[in-house]
Amino acid sequence: MTILSGMSNQEQMEDNLNTMAEFIPLDEEEVERVNQVRTMALSQPTIPCTKCRYCTPGCPMEISIPDLFTAYNSQKLYGKSGRYKTYYNKFAKATNPASACIQCGQCEGVCPQHLEIISLLEKVAEEFE
Repeated sequence: MTILSGMSNQEQMEDNLNTMAEFIPLDEEEVERVNQVRTMALSQPTIPCTKCRYCTPGCPMEISIPDLFTAYNSQKLYGKSGRYKTYYNKFAKATNPASACIQCGQCEGVCPQHLEIISLLEKVAEEFE
């Protein structure tokens, strides 16, 4: 198992090191539980975006990609609701909708999850627009 913790200064690095100073590995039962949860999570029809927001600063269309993905994921997990459409519209109006993507690929080049953001934005547009 890997833990990924973003850090941007010395204080955050020291905090992470202190957190792991007395690390105790998971036992076999805990590993099995983690694997069960992972299997369940990956079986959902959602976009595995971690909302790191690395994709947003370079987007020439200023699309709020993680927020639009959140609306999509919520609708896929919990069913169609005006609530998720309202959430989508809030970010689509504040920046741009998913359909505004010009397929430049800037977002995909920086995504640590290696998501195919361009095609995922097309799915999001189909869902909400």
